[in-house]
Amino acid sequence: MKFAPESFDPAEEPDFSVPSSRPRDAEAAAAQRASAPVQVSDPPFRQLTGILYRRIGLVVGVAVLGTCLAGAVGLLIPPKYTAKAQIVVDPQGGQGNGQSASAPLADEPAIDTQVTMLTAHDNLQRVVDSLAKNPESLADALRRNGGDPDATSPDASQKDAVSSAAAAEKAAAPSGKRIVPPTLDDLERYLRVSQERTSRVIGVSYTSTDPAMAAAIANRIVQLFVDGQSEQKREIANRELARLDERIAELKKEVEQAGAAVQQTVQRRLDAAGQNSPGDEREADVRLRELEREGSARDQLYTNLVRRQKELRYQQEIVGSDVRILSLASPPDHPSSPSPLLFIFPAFVLFSMGGCMLAVAAERLDRGLRSEQEVVEALGLPCLGLVSQLSRTGRIRPHKYLLRHPFSAYTEGIRSVVAGLHLTTPHEASKIILTSSSVPSEGKTTLAVSLAVYIAQIRRRVLLVDLDFRHPTVQRSLRTKAKRGVVDLLLHDLPPADVIQRVPHLGLDFLPMTRCPVDPVTLFAGDQLTRLLHQLRESYDCVIVDGPPLLGVTESRLLAAMADKVLFVVKWGSTRRETAQNAVNVLRSAGCLDQDRAQPSTVLTQVDLKEHARYRYGDVGEHFVKYEKYYSNSVGYWRPKLSLPKPTAASPEDDLQKAKVPEA
Repeated sequence: MKFAPESFDPAEEPDFSVPSSRPRDAEAAAAQRASAPVQVSDPPFRQLTGILYRRIGLVVGVAVLGTCLAGAVGLLIPPKYTAKAQIVVDPQGGQGNGQSASAPLADEPAIDTQVTMLTAHDNLQRVVDSLAKNPESLADALRRNGGDPDATSPDASQKDAVSSAAAAEKAAAPSGKRIVPPTLDDLERYLRVSQERTSRVIGVSYTSTDPAMAAAIANRIVQLFVDGQSEQKREIANRELARLDERIAELKKEVEQAGAAVQQTVQRRLDAAGQNSPGDEREADVRLRELEREGSARDQLYTNLVRRQKELRYQQEIVGSDVRILSLASPPDHPSSPSPLLFIFPAFVLFSMGGCMLAVAAERLDRGLRSEQEVVEALGLPCLGLVSQLSRTGRIRPHKYLLRHPFSAYTEGIRSVVAGLHLTTPHEASKIILTSSSVPSEGKTTLAVSLAVYIAQIRRRVLLVDLDFRHPTVQRSLRTKAKRGVVDLLLHDLPPADVIQRVPHLGLDFLPMTRCPVDPVTLFAGDQLTRLLHQLRESYDCVIVDGPPLLGVTESRLLAAMADKVLFVVKWGSTRRETAQNAVNVLRSAGCLDQDRAQPSTVLTQVDLKEHARYRYGDVGEHFVKYEKYYSNSVGYWRPKLSLPKPTAASPEDDLQKAKVPEA
């Protein structure tokens, strides 16, 4: 059962109006600021843990979202397969005839030379050209399946090793898939050539997204390299044989010339002996001995060249490479790239750290006001309480929720504001209370309606006035309709009783605001509004005025100067310090902070109590969450059922019906 205000006789009711001079409120505000406990800064570690505790939702959200994205990216990246072929470097002087096991080991420079030759630009370019000129062979190798990729033994012949290449390259390729040979950049990026420990074996590995492709390319590289070594040796032997053939032909010509010279010298010696010329005979003998020595040297050189020619021709028939294939690559069954599941934990740790840094940054950039102490320090005004935020899922309106849940946190916040305004002691209370805020959507209208409803429940005559000329919303909150409002009352000289509406189920009166067709400032030019407020002050215990925001609305400062008390609404965690301070400066310019006036008070609205408790301010907001069962216990609460007596004297409606607002 809800309370409704009793009728009263203004002539018999004592004057509850309060003089405009209220130094006691200024002294109370100064005393509250002076008595506020000094905030001792916590150690950095405790501050950090507090920030992470409050922003745990942000940290966990960033960590989970980042981990999911990393896992999704890891799953989208195709796995890579690495196939390895092996070649062995024969000992120096070995012929590759199966006796290499007993030969001395090849030295390290020789192995390093082979590794360098494998990764040389020209060798890789030769592989790319081979694949580009004959892509069908690569496609055939990918289409073949069921081959035996077993490696040949070290004692197998070169022919057997090469012949097993076709079986090792057999891999299934999707039908209709176009085979794209790798480029030179791909070979340089995905090819790895290294010595197997301290052996003479060199591993040639290639990585690709297709296991069959990786095996085929690795095999093609080693085959071309081994074949190239043999061809290179054959070319060298052919060039040497050609040079020897030319040199032998030249020696034959020189021998023929030397034979002719010997015959001439012999004939000259015979002629000298017949002519009895000892000098010519001796000269001929010397020349013959020289020709004999030259001929002997030519014979020795010719013999060596012929022997070398025979050796090269023999070696040409059995020429082999210094390297041979030890094992060909087979398509790998398992990917060589790490599994995406392995990145989940590192990604979670990394994104958790990023979430922590983001939480610290968000905390440092947060300029909202969240506690009574912060409001007092930032604005220099007393804070009357915290009004909690109601769940948006419920469709019940705040003032009805207040009536249905008298022990809820929301009702307790309204009750704290009423007590702070001294509305329970009429002789000390302010009559006209203006609710305003810095900017729209901070909860001032909801607070004004809830205050009026609660004041009516404590058996006080209350009038709710909507003076937001631009966006009136009180009528929508009460779900009432009005054809005339305050503007009609002031412009057309109507009796207040013709405009004031009675809300019986809430026990209060309501003065609505309709569309304002004129400049709102013109309504403040005369004394009509002042006289109206004075008359309402005399007729009601309390007049709650829902005014416009202070920033950007000129009439708000004019209303603030007319009110007995300004209730400044600050949205919890949303209104920035600078915004609220600028709004307080507007009140200061309107004279509301003068020493001879009642100082404005602040109220924190739309407080998320669970989030507020995370800040551990130690105030009522934290303990209301901690001891929720105690505060919400309504056992024994009984709302009395009262009936209002019929008016025996002039009621406020009759008094307002008789009175008219004089024209300016």
